[in-house]
Amino acid sequence: MANPPLDDDVLGAMNFAAMIEMPEDAEPSPNERVAANPPENDGSSKKERQQAMMRALYGDDFPLLNDETDGVAWSRWARRLWASRRAAVSKHMYLVQRNRMMRSGNQWVSSSNGAPWAEPPRPKDAARVVYNLIDKALDQRLQILTDQRPGFSISPATQDPDDKRRAYARQLACEFQYEQMGMPAKAREAEYWAQTDGVSFWHMYWNPDKGPWDERLGENGEAAPMGDVDCRVLRVEQVRVSPEATVTVPPSWMVIRDVIPKAEAVARWGYIGAQAADGMEYTGTSNQDVLVGGSEFNEDWVLSYTTVGEGERLRDTETTERYTVYLAPQPDILPNGLEVVVVGDTMVFGWTDLQFGVIPVVPIRDGSSDPSYYPRPIMEQWIDSQVRINALLSKWIENIRVNSGGRFFARPNTVVTETFLGGVTSMIEVKGAGGLADSIQPFSGFSVGNDVKEALALEKAAFEDASGYNAVSRGQVTGESGRAIIASREQLERVFAPPVQALAYAFTDWCKVSLAIMAWGYDLPRSLGAVGRSRPDLARDITGQDLDGSIDVKVEPATMMPMPLSFRLYMLDNWVQAGVIDMKEYRRRQMFAVTRDIATPDEDQEARARRVSDALLRGLPVPPIRWQDNEAIHQDVLERDIILQDDLPAQIIAAAEERWMVLAQQAQQKLMAQQGPMPGMPGGMSEGGQGEAGAALTASAIPQSQLPLASSNPPIGAAQVVSQMLSGSPDAEQAARARETQTIS
Repeated sequence: MANPPLDDDVLGAMNFAAMIEMPEDAEPSPNERVAANPPENDGSSKKERQQAMMRALYGDDFPLLNDETDGVAWSRWARRLWASRRAAVSKHMYLVQRNRMMRSGNQWVSSSNGAPWAEPPRPKDAARVVYNLIDKALDQRLQILTDQRPGFSISPATQDPDDKRRAYARQLACEFQYEQMGMPAKAREAEYWAQTDGVSFWHMYWNPDKGPWDERLGENGEAAPMGDVDCRVLRVEQVRVSPEATVTVPPSWMVIRDVIPKAEAVARWGYIGAQAADGMEYTGTSNQDVLVGGSEFNEDWVLSYTTVGEGERLRDTETTERYTVYLAPQPDILPNGLEVVVVGDTMVFGWTDLQFGVIPVVPIRDGSSDPSYYPRPIMEQWIDSQVRINALLSKWIENIRVNSGGRFFARPNTVVTETFLGGVTSMIEVKGAGGLADSIQPFSGFSVGNDVKEALALEKAAFEDASGYNAVSRGQVTGESGRAIIASREQLERVFAPPVQALAYAFTDWCKVSLAIMAWGYDLPRSLGAVGRSRPDLARDITGQDLDGSIDVKVEPATMMPMPLSFRLYMLDNWVQAGVIDMKEYRRRQMFAVTRDIATPDEDQEARARRVSDALLRGLPVPPIRWQDNEAIHQDVLERDIILQDDLPAQIIAAAEERWMVLAQQAQQKLMAQQGPMPGMPGGMSEGGQGEAGAALTASAIPQSQLPLASSNPPIGAAQVVSQMLSGSPDAEQAARARETQTIS
């Protein structure tokens, strides 16, 4: 069979490949080996093939198929894309409703044929007791997960000096953004929803109202905010993704649906937001399920029952819908991706390429082993034990209530009345022929207490083993041996390892997205001064160029593993005593706020030295050298940041070397001033090196042969030894050396 003729695109690609100088016997690259077969020549053009791919990926109503720019078309497409995944998530949302109700204490619920979960009618005289262990276990787990601060670890891709500087800048940027975005509170909120829903999300975006203020951005010289990264938490019912997405497979598109007040639309997008909000509106007042027999407009389907404040937040408020659509990059049709924001029937932002190069949404999972994108949460494994605990306690309460008073056998209409005498004695009047025993007779009740206690202990132990909410995690185990404590501790860590690892992986993705947004938005240098003022080691300017490039960042799960505060401080003390870390790092890792305000002279000197180094690197005015500068620290920073880096411009290295030499001369002057006037030095110089002669002592007064070099310039710690060498040894020391020489000889 003859091969079909090649079209122009294939011929062009072949001609381009032929232009590359490759050996004739070169084997194809791995990418060429796994590439798809060329398409059959069906007479379609390149644009027609791209349209066919768009139609398959995003639907027949994708606006770019017909080059539509109308906001109504984009709104219609966004709603259709959202509705296309309704059936795929309905079962998960159905179980999410039950999980949230179980956490809130509504645990006697049932459902049939997909109907909303509700508590059935209670039989007469039946007890329905709820001993809610789920909320206690989840609250304890939430406290443990958010107690630890993530340990960001950013390694340079290579040992190239530029890569090292970038890695250092990224490390500072991640630590700064963790505080700037308030991530402790947002991590707690996201984990709260992930515990019952299986997954929640961080939506990252650029907030133009945050960041430091700068006069270059405002009008008429007025300062305006530079903007900064921000983050908000999304619940599972607000996000839908493409069908192929799993825990390990990222989605090719994502739609975020928010029900927002009109006021928020106007505040965020101005007049176009007001126009968009007027285009479509509704008032969220119903409590029906958005996915199970309810209206698509309604979002408070279960929050009104479980989280009252959140469910009732938008009641009786004019609201509208906001759809945010992200399309991941597709090399053949959308190489830079796409994003668009639709409010009502108006396109308020976009369409445009992905601003940050990635979909800025990070999923936070609870550590479940379910590989689905919307996984079943861990707490579903506890529901069976929780239901049985409630049933056992209810049966026990019913038995106590029935047998708490006397029980009698009696003929019908035998008991006439019961009279209490003095509030202590009770007299029962009966009627009927024969003896009293023939009319009424007491009998002993039957107790189920012992059986219930045994079954309750078994169910409670099963719940505690599965959830980790036991005596060990509550700190109620005492009097055991050290080996037993270590074993129980290891078992406890294994229970909490999955959620800790899941949160660490989420923070790793958060770091990557944050750095991508900062590389996009930090077009002007900005100092991390909000942290650097109390942390001199962070006194550095950051720009987007420092954060651009490949990112090798991770959050080690071991840094987030639960550990008692006293033990962490004990380890910290051991590290500083053993010399593993210095005092600066010790204060950095300390928990107490009082240590944040401690600044030693060396830290202040290093902070100023880094400002000098940054000024040299960026071509800014360099702060002058002062007599109070610590020359050794300043020289060390210049060496590490500039002089020893081979990839910097020669003029920058020369400027740093010149400053290094001036610092060395100043160190020599201080050393000479401590020793008094040298022999042959003009009189009139005071002991401290002041006066006319002291003022005339400059670099030119030092012979060229005595200028200090980098290898011979003594550090500050060696000043005392050098002083002794210059002033001569004492007589006693000279005598001791003479005796030592005689002994050796």
